[in-house]
Amino acid sequence: MAGQRVSLAGLATETVESVPGRSRPTLVHLAPDQVVATPLNPRQDFSEESLRELGESMRQGQLQPCVGVTRAAYVKLFPEHAEQLPQCRIVMAAGERRWRAAQQAGLPTLDVHLREDIAESRVRFLAAVLAENVERSNFNYIEEAVGLQRMLDMTFNQQVEAAAALGKSKQWFNQRIGLLRLTEPMRDLVTSGKLTAFRDMRRYSALPADEQLAAWQADQRKRNEPKSNPAVEVPTTRQQGHESAAVAGGPAGGYTAVYPKQAAVPQSAEPLSDVLPEPRDEGETSEPAALTKKPPVKMPWADPAAVAQIVIAKMTLADRIRLRQLLTAQEDREQ
Repeated sequence: MAGQRVSLAGLATETVESVPGRSRPTLVHLAPDQVVATPLNPRQDFSEESLRELGESMRQGQLQPCVGVTRAAYVKLFPEHAEQLPQCRIVMAAGERRWRAAQQAGLPTLDVHLREDIAESRVRFLAAVLAENVERSNFNYIEEAVGLQRMLDMTFNQQVEAAAALGKSKQWFNQRIGLLRLTEPMRDLVTSGKLTAFRDMRRYSALPADEQLAAWQADQRKRNEPKSNPAVEVPTTRQQGHESAAVAGGPAGGYTAVYPKQAAVPQSAEPLSDVLPEPRDEGETSEPAALTKKPPVKMPWADPAAVAQIVIAKMTLADRIRLRQLLTAQEDREQ
């Protein structure tokens, strides 16, 4: 349904509401050069190719309007930005990509929802700026953290208030703003797309500044190491019987299976499994123990801390690093 055309000159003289959400948003259509993006938008990564594609799509109709306030309302909130703004009519809180795409494609008009209610306070306006970005999967985590820090500064370091303005938890807010502990070289890895996993960013940000890049480089070398040869299959008792029959004079079941002999592996060099075995009834033995005739190891399954100590004692440094990554991933899923 087409929106109502209004006089922008008249809107520019309206006062800002004291109660947010009291007025309805007004849809206006105006030339893109009458709109400007807020300097508060932390998003700086705008792909020229994606803007071109978006602009061509908007020729068929702008499905989602931008969101903004009149220049008068904006300058009342942020008088320090007055000199940065041209003589525009609208300052956008959301939709900068659409605005840039419209300019690049040479579109004659841009649809904008006027929302004077979001100019109720500085925090409310910045929350509107960040809200659209934080829900996008391709939003740069560093740009997001910079925006969250700006909001935190506006609330005088009140994380609960800043998080509530975005509808997020304090823990969510704290985890993301913590990425600002990353050094500049590490931030460059994030913005260039070489470091994309959020859990890895958190892990590196917890390290001292002079260790972060070295830790990332060590992880890269480890990922690029050639894979070791797969382990040779250990013959089962039945397979050993077939092998013995073949040596004695022929296959027992119509085929001959040859299994290479295995070198003895020291007990301390046994590879660790990613998953601990399920607890068994007392006296029950696993298949490897039955083959080697070793007495079963009784694990204290009722005491998780004791089990963890036994497992960690068997781990190499690489195993402990992998365990830490698994625990971090599990924590992210539970949150």
